[in-house]
Amino acid sequence: MLGGREAGPGAGNAGRTRAARLAPAGPEDDPRRRRRRRWFVGGIAAGAALVVVALCAGGLAVVSAVADFRDDAGEVRVDRHVRDTACLELEQRLNRLVPPGATTTPQARAVAVRDENAAVRVYVTQLQGERVEDLWRQLLDARTAFAEALDAQPKSRTPAFFVVPRTGDGAAVADELARLSPPACSGLIRRLAAPEL
Repeated sequence: MLGGREAGPGAGNAGRTRAARLAPAGPEDDPRRRRRRRWFVGGIAAGAALVVVALCAGGLAVVSAVADFRDDAGEVRVDRHVRDTACLELEQRLNRLVPPGATTTPQARAVAVRDENAAVRVYVTQLQGERVEDLWRQLLDARTAFAEALDAQPKSRTPAFFVVPRTGDGAAVADELARLSPPACSGLIRRLAAPEL
C-alpha cells in the first residue's frame, strides 16, 4: 500500500499473541480448577484403594470364618469320638465286674456297687464340662449312700433303698445325664441308676 505501512506476514501473528495475552485464561489454565481436579482424581483413587482393601479384608474374613467353622466341626467330631470311645471303655470295665443284682447278700451287693463306682470314676476324670461332671458325681454319691446303707442293713435290720438323685428342677439325674451324654452311654447310665436290680 502506498503511503501506509505495509503489513508483513508476521503482523497478524503479533496481533493474535497480544490478543491471547489479554484474553482471560480458559478453564484448563485456571490453577484452582487444576488443583481441584487433582484432588478429585486423588480422592477417587484413594476411595478405590479403600474399596479394594475392604474387599480383600472381607474376603480374608470369610475364608478365615469358613476355616474356623471347619476346624470347629472337626473338633466336635473328634470330641464325640473320644466321648463314645470313653463310654465303650466304661462299658467294658463294668462288664468285667459282678453286677450288684447278681449278688446274694447286702454286703456283697455293697462291694459290687463300690466296684462299679470305681470304674465310673475313671470315666468321670476324662469328662470335660462342669455340668456333666456334677451330674455324674451326684449319681455316684447316691450309689455310695446306697452301698453304706447296704453295709448297715444287717445290724440295723432296716432295708437299704436306692434314692434316685434329682436335679434342682426335679428331673432325674439319670435322665439329664442320658440327654447330655453320647448315645453309647445311655444304657450304662440306666444300669448305674438302678443298683438295686
